[in-house]
Amino acid sequence: MDIFHKIFLVARNDALHRAPIIPNYQMRILDLGTGTGIWAIDMSEIPRNLRFQLSDFESEWTLGKESFDLIHLRQGCGSVSSWPMLYRRIFEYVKLESLVYHIGIEIPSGALRGLMEAKMWSTGTLNLEHVEIDFQPRSDDVALPPDLNLVKWYNWLVDATQRAGKSIAYQHTTRQLLQAAGFVDIAETIIRAPYNPWPSDPHHKDIGRWYNLGMTEGLEALSLGPLTRVYHWSPDVVRGLIPGVAKDICSKRLRAYNNMFVPAFPPQLCTLTYFA
Repeated sequence: MDIFHKIFLVARNDALHRAPIIPNYQMRILDLGTGTGIWAIDMSEIPRNLRFQLSDFESEWTLGKESFDLIHLRQGCGSVSSWPMLYRRIFEYVKLESLVYHIGIEIPSGALRGLMEAKMWSTGTLNLEHVEIDFQPRSDDVALPPDLNLVKWYNWLVDATQRAGKSIAYQHTTRQLLQAAGFVDIAETIIRAPYNPWPSDPHHKDIGRWYNLGMTEGLEALSLGPLTRVYHWSPDVVRGLIPGVAKDICSKRLRAYNNMFVPAFPPQLCTLTYFA
């Protein structure tokens, strides 16, 4: 998991967050699915400001509604059974006074009118950072055949996690789901994560080096649970698939990549004040 933390940092030019942080103001931040806690630890300037709570984030929350300045969610795919329910819950727990974002913060007149009708006000702060990887293998230069080890592995993984009720496939209806939960002005930026350092662009080459390490080292962890529990394959059978998949991931000939969906922001913040 810490390798993927490094991958996200490299992809985002070492930015832990894009949300504007108010100087000298102690923000309340919730990191969902924190994993090893490395993002939260790095985000907290003083360790005593950080508290871990072990629970299922799809169960009931007892954290205080409208109490968080920022909620962070990274790599939730594969751990969420109902995205609509999770987005509605996130919407309920962010502070209304910081409720204008949502992967982009342009405020056209229609959205502004909607916010005023809802009696919200905002200082233009971001209240949700949601970063996901779409693990579907892609290549703009080579047609990836369905019998490629990498493609078969992805299809098995998606099928197994869907059967288990928590699909690892990226939800391409994310924009609509966020809108249904109450979020407005949603935009997405897509960063390519090459499987290895095949690109000529230095930044993408650097992403590729780290992403190759993360994927090859993480294949077994990604695969064992779903494929043994759902398909009832033995651990040895699953481990036997890994070298072929890793070989494809390391192939520069395929020029393959995944898409990383990350927040996008305008060049400057907006300020909105409304008094009911």
